[in-house]
Order: sequence, then C-alpha cells, then structure tokens
Amino acid sequence: MHRDVSRRDQEKLESIADQIAVRWVSMDPASYQGWGMEPDPLILDPHYYRCFLPKIHPDPVSRVVYIDSDTLILEDLFPLWNQQLDGNPVAAAGDLVSVIKDAISHWQEIGLDGDAPYFNSGVMVIDLTQWRSEEICERVLRRCQIDRHRLLIRNRWNQHDQYGFNVVLQNRWKRLPDRWNHYSERNSERPAIIHFLGDMKPGAPLARPEFTQMFIENVDATPWKGWRPNLPAGIPASSLD
Repeated sequence: MHRDVSRRDQEKLESIADQIAVRWVSMDPASYQGWGMEPDPLILDPHYYRCFLPKIHPDPVSRVVYIDSDTLILEDLFPLWNQQLDGNPVAAAGDLVSVIKDAISHWQEIGLDGDAPYFNSGVMVIDLTQWRSEEICERVLRRCQIDRHRLLIRNRWNQHDQYGFNVVLQNRWKRLPDRWNHYSERNSERPAIIHFLGDMKPGAPLARPEFTQMFIENVDATPWKGWRPNLPAGIPASSLD
C-alpha cells in the first residue's frame, strides 16, 4: 500500500524480498472510489491505509499481520502470526500512553471507560473475518472523520486512525508481549520488532543509540546503502556514524 513510490524504488525492494511476492497497491483517490469510499483528504493520509486491509485482500484471507514502516524487524515473524486472539478482532501492544483517559480527553462524552487500556496500532495481528463482518474499518474511519478536530493526544501527538481503533475496539483487543512492538526509547535486551515511532526516529535524541546503529547497519545491507534519515535540528551528523 503506497502513494507515489517510484517504480525504481519498487524494484529495489523486490530485489531483496528473498522470493517473497510483493504486491503494490496504489492508494489514490480512484482506489478509494472503487471501494465505495469518498476520498476525504483526512483518510487519504498514509496513516489510514491499514484501515483498508479488508478491501485489498480477498475474502479467503482471514488473518494478516500489519507492521508500520518505521520499524526494524529482528526475529522470525511466525510466532507473531500464530498469536492467539482469544476471540478478539486484533492483537496489539500497549501504547506509551497506557489508558484511554490519558489519550482521549473527551472519553466521558463518547461513553468510553477512561481506565481501559490503550493500544498502539503500529503492529497488529488482525482477524480479517471479524473486521469484515463487523465493518470495523468503516466504523474506525467514520469515528475519525466525526472527531477529526479531536485526534491529538495532549494537544500534541496526532493519533490518526489509532484514535478510531481504540474507540471502536475498547476492551476488545488481545495484548501482545511488548517485545513485538518495542519503542526505540526503551532499553531491551531482546526486542523482536523495534518501533521508531513519533519523536524516536533513528538518530533522534529519544532513540537509543544502539537501535540507531542497528538501523544503519540494516540500511547499509540494502540497495539504499549510505542513505541516512534527515536529522532533527541540532543533532550532529556524527550521531549516525
């Protein structure tokens, strides 16, 4: 799922896919219309692409693992794929903001439990059959559109579709072990997936140096060898050496 990824970059990625088939889905307004969705500028944002997973996969596909692009995968994903959902539509890790009332200021107004746990949507194991039958994606997008001016956590961080997921799926998600969505500011001896979310991108002050170094080593083993992320203002280039 992409918007304006060049054919050249697509071919680079395909060259290192190790015999894994790569299917490119262009997320342009025409695609949205083909799925019966109005191409509202809000949901054209790439953060909302994961909401369309039931649309791009045929009905026989009943489970997917979704992983954000700002991650570094360090282990085989088969144990993640096999996670038991215990009847829930999704499994995910808890967010840095741990409960609903700390993320959604108007939780009482929309009938939420303020003490319910709040999850991060950057890594999810998804029951697509439930998502389709309950129209979860449509409900998430609709909730975000209704509350489009209330998507910030503490008037700072935009939750995007994560807001809608936590409203629609309150208390209906299975908690993954944190190692499957390990935030790059935290120390860990054995993360399975490192997530460079928000202000914790590689080279940023909040990202642990050892995780930045691992990111660089992995980039340099790809056709993008030598590429480095744009550094935040005031961060010396030597921090990425």
